[in-house]
Amino acid sequence: MEYRARRIVGMSLAAALFGLSLTSCGLNSRRVLVWHDWPEPQAEVLIELLQGYSELDPNLRLIIEYVPSGELEARFIEEARSGFGPDVMLGVDADRLADLAAADAVRPISPAQSVDHGFDQLEARALQVMAIDGSQLGVPLAGFTDVLYYRDGIEPPATLRGVIDLAEAGHTMGIPVDFVDAYWGVDAFGGTVFGGDNTLAPDDGFVEWMEWMLEAGPQPNVILGGDYDSLLDSFARGRIDLFVGSSGELAQLRSALSDPPDEGGEPRFGLTTLPGATNETPGGFLEIEGMVINRHTDHMIEALALLEYLTNVPSQGRIARSGLGRIPINESVSIDPTISPVEAALLRQQRRSVVLPRSFVENLADLTDLGNEIYLQVARGLLPPADADGVLRARYDELTRVDHG
Repeated sequence: MEYRARRIVGMSLAAALFGLSLTSCGLNSRRVLVWHDWPEPQAEVLIELLQGYSELDPNLRLIIEYVPSGELEARFIEEARSGFGPDVMLGVDADRLADLAAADAVRPISPAQSVDHGFDQLEARALQVMAIDGSQLGVPLAGFTDVLYYRDGIEPPATLRGVIDLAEAGHTMGIPVDFVDAYWGVDAFGGTVFGGDNTLAPDDGFVEWMEWMLEAGPQPNVILGGDYDSLLDSFARGRIDLFVGSSGELAQLRSALSDPPDEGGEPRFGLTTLPGATNETPGGFLEIEGMVINRHTDHMIEALALLEYLTNVPSQGRIARSGLGRIPINESVSIDPTISPVEAALLRQQRRSVVLPRSFVENLADLTDLGNEIYLQVARGLLPPADADGVLRARYDELTRVDHG
């Protein structure tokens, strides 16, 4: 989703140049051109996977090119409209998929192709994210979701009551408070804000989450902030002890909080699942990183085979163990929590995550702005929690009537 793009950015000249080296000798009409937006050093994992694929099929010419995340979608659409561009593109979330579909830039994957290549064995919710109106327009590669990071020596809280207890004991915790990053709190009270037919229906769980934030707000060691990047930086610099953030921050935090730093040393922090309330196993939004095939490709067979390779159990296991916070979407991948506790926690948290209904993707930016305004009004005492659900619902109804009326 676009709201996460700001957290997974970077430049990668090496990955772009490296693309020309993943080719077999001699001329061959079988080839796949792949675009991706994985920055260095994350791209090393992807290049390693694709090198493995090249070795399995030496007669395939595989070309890998890096495109900065901010340019990826527009360049793909522009090239596809002219009948060119890559055969496969990585880095497609729900928002981008909608834009690509509107531009008629991607080749749908038929039910028979999905079965033949094992895509039907992937996590059903992840597949849903990559489908529109019943048409499978892409294949999920990995997932991201919110988790609880904590510094060494701290027992992470399993409940929101435990968050207060830790704060009273002198430990600081940063909780980003906006509609997207704090949605897990609604789920912690067993609630939702989504109704059917593109309507909002905030329930008692939403109100209880607002009430908890009012209770926690006066506690100086619970930092309820709207500036996600500032809280992330504070945790990375050791200024706060716990932080709720995206699993996609794992690589950055491992670099900053390892001993020795930036040298692949032992991490000085851990991560676990989010603290609960009436729902003991709450989840944040599930964000999917997916792959699509260019509508105008002449190499559909080769493209599908590559997607099958990237979603098979060995490749998904490699992604899971990469330390990049990318969570496997092949449900046959198993992780031993005694050997890989971080990866096992990520997998548990993804299974508890919440999928944003497709009908809200188009209006997510407006919904996020509105939700942030409601959160801020409650936090400042300008809006009682008991009234927040009605105000959110009425304002969103008004907004969508204006947009689509």
